[in-house]
Amino acid sequence: MARIEPLPREQLAKYEPIFQGMVDSIGYVPNSFLTMARNPALLNAVGALSDAMWYPKTVGEPLRRLVTFAYSHYAGSYYSSAHCACGAEELGLPREKIEAIFDYETSPVYSNAERAVLRLCRHAARIPGEVTDKDVEDLKAHFSLEVVTFIVGLICFMAFLNKWNEIAKTRLEDVPFEWAQANLKSLGWHLDR
Repeated sequence: MARIEPLPREQLAKYEPIFQGMVDSIGYVPNSFLTMARNPALLNAVGALSDAMWYPKTVGEPLRRLVTFAYSHYAGSYYSSAHCACGAEELGLPREKIEAIFDYETSPVYSNAERAVLRLCRHAARIPGEVTDKDVEDLKAHFSLEVVTFIVGLICFMAFLNKWNEIAKTRLEDVPFEWAQANLKSLGWHLDR
């Protein structure tokens, strides 16, 4: 059961353009945003950050999905990782890359650039963080500084969302829940609501 209940969408008419954009993009409004709506300043800030992290062309959708899924998965946030994995195939991230997340150092499905990204995600997800200078230098060997900055920002954004959803115990919506139940058992997921 959620620790902080989401507000009904019908009570949030001023956010309807934002919510409709989410529906158009992923098919539903995430409960996390409906929960954050209890604090309009927070919802506005997270909405702006979400726009900055989800819609620019700095990195392609497959890499963005890999970063958000991997970081959330390594951090233990099933809510956020289910969101990021659900629909990822349709956006260009092959299922094999989701399924091989634990074997990223040796799996042939990943490039060296993706391994550098996943290493950073895994190290950043640990508490305390284990990111090293080498982790960032490895990223710089494969990506421009603009892209490295974007990846770091995306990881930090996901860290906020992960903590929010785990503390609030946000209920996973039907679409990502059903997708995760059907597709992520190989990763040891046993989701409940």
